[in-house]
Amino acid sequence: MRRWHSFLEIVQFPLITLFISTILMGIGGLITNPNLATLVTINHRTVIVIAELLRYFGGMMIAYFPLLILIKALSKRFDDSVPVYLGIIGYILFHISTMFFAPSNLPAYAYSNIMGIQVNLTQITLEGTGVRYPLLVGILGSIIIINITRYVYRRSRGLTGYGILTFIDKDTWAAMTIMVFSTIAGVIVSYLWPYFIAFLLSIYRFIAMDITNPINLLIYGISDRLLSVVGLARLIRTPFWFTELGGAWMDSLGNNYVGDVAIWTAQRARGIVSLGFGRLITPYYVLNIFAIPAFLIATYQTFTDKLVKRKYRLFVVIAIVLSILFGTLLPIEIFMVIVTPLLYFIHVLFSGILFALFEGLNVSIGYTFSGLEAVATPANIVDLLIFLRNPQMQRSLMMVLSVGVFTWIFYYFMTLTYFRKLAIDVLNIDEKHTKCDAISEAIGGIDNIRMVHSTPVRLTVLPYDKSKVDFTRTHITGLNKIVESRAGYAFSFGASSYMLRKEMIKRMMEYQKALLEQNINETD
Repeated sequence: MRRWHSFLEIVQFPLITLFISTILMGIGGLITNPNLATLVTINHRTVIVIAELLRYFGGMMIAYFPLLILIKALSKRFDDSVPVYLGIIGYILFHISTMFFAPSNLPAYAYSNIMGIQVNLTQITLEGTGVRYPLLVGILGSIIIINITRYVYRRSRGLTGYGILTFIDKDTWAAMTIMVFSTIAGVIVSYLWPYFIAFLLSIYRFIAMDITNPINLLIYGISDRLLSVVGLARLIRTPFWFTELGGAWMDSLGNNYVGDVAIWTAQRARGIVSLGFGRLITPYYVLNIFAIPAFLIATYQTFTDKLVKRKYRLFVVIAIVLSILFGTLLPIEIFMVIVTPLLYFIHVLFSGILFALFEGLNVSIGYTFSGLEAVATPANIVDLLIFLRNPQMQRSLMMVLSVGVFTWIFYYFMTLTYFRKLAIDVLNIDEKHTKCDAISEAIGGIDNIRMVHSTPVRLTVLPYDKSKVDFTRTHITGLNKIVESRAGYAFSFGASSYMLRKEMIKRMMEYQKALLEQNINETD
């Protein structure tokens, strides 16, 4: 787990960028939301242009999130710009390779025009017509290229000045090697990825066989959240939102519409209250408006230092408001995966249960789609406020609000329980006591600890006498990093930090009590 928690430092800045991009995309989506026109009419061309700019910029930055992780991971690992340069080269070549070697008969949503990479077959010597794009592999491509780059860079640093190719310097050799390895990796993924797509399609066909079955919706909900967090949301959204897998409907003029979101949008445009369609969007209202705010509030309570708590207070308030207005689900889920993996898997399971529950209750509130799937921001409070005016949707709205209140309570206490009881000692009994013993020994004894504070990922210990501190005395298991500051020594333990603080405070109080009793006995 120590290595897993260290990933937070790698993805922290990309995660902030993702959060900001989600906000920008949400603001643009809110302004262009057709439902907003019933409250506020916005016809100013400049405002609309800016809104579309925000939508597409935010969507593009979300699409490039895997590349941002790659750049940050390589720049943090090595104090050199060469690995970053090598990584970008490898990333581009990897995707180009998938474009040439992957089969062309996969579903259209299995490809992505990442970085504008594409090839027109009519302009080259290969057989065929049309335009081909690289495979959509999400964050997997970044993970592969990060590991290849690290290996190649380390090997290149060990080259000597002797051999046949001595006229090639280390950086050039590394660049040549990364080209070869990245191309090979792209070819391998090109032949393996179709099997993964086939596996997904088998699951999709099972779900589509009876999309009104709550069990099938449970599987859909779990698959949706798992694919989204690794940058593959399009692999499940597109087929169910806009193809026959999500259902079919024909209007009175004989026009046929397919896909859950496409049908909801068409029915709303005709003033029809959908019965059933919108089922793949309804749980998002609960997750955005109730679940994520509850998680943020509970996580905020793990800040024990009043000054630090005050520093993050405004951020938490803004994050909650933004989640309610247009959703910040993806960055929060990535944070969950790294900091609280157990909570994330509970969240995924609960999300699937929401899909099944609403289908079982025959509750469906969809999302009026306009534009591209990449910039879609489904399920926000504005849509709910608009739907409140429709008497035919009152039952569905009341059910969503009722389930939402329960969800808020569940997520709040689940998060608190995790940080207070489950973040440590779940699999390894007495791990908490072992770590606290090691911390006390390194700090110079429990009597040398003046103050202890925690955040969701760090434990800060302020000693009375820093000269007594010696981290060579013992090995502290699960520790990722130690940073010294005026506030003390910050130990990066991840989510277990809050539990460790409670145990340290308990020991400090017991020591002070024993010391007081000793003084009383000596006085007597």
